[in-house]
Amino acid sequence: MTTRLHLEDIIQPAALAFGARVKARRKVLGLTQTDIYTRTGIGIGYLSSIERGRANPTLDMMIKLSAALGLEIWDLLRPTDE
Repeated sequence: MTTRLHLEDIIQPAALAFGARVKARRKVLGLTQTDIYTRTGIGIGYLSSIERGRANPTLDMMIKLSAALGLEIWDLLRPTDE
């Protein structure tokens, strides 16, 4: 019997938290994903994956995102308050 691995089974909590923070901040600022693309060069599809916790952006991308969102990178990376 073959066991199938689903993406939802391997998503890391840190990736989910990072993505949720990016999306929340983007919305607070009234920015679209296209606006973020214009500011960072990060593709809309990839940004969507980051926001859903399905991608692990590089450090360079995290720095670009934090700058585009007017945050320190730590604000996006800090551990959750659990």
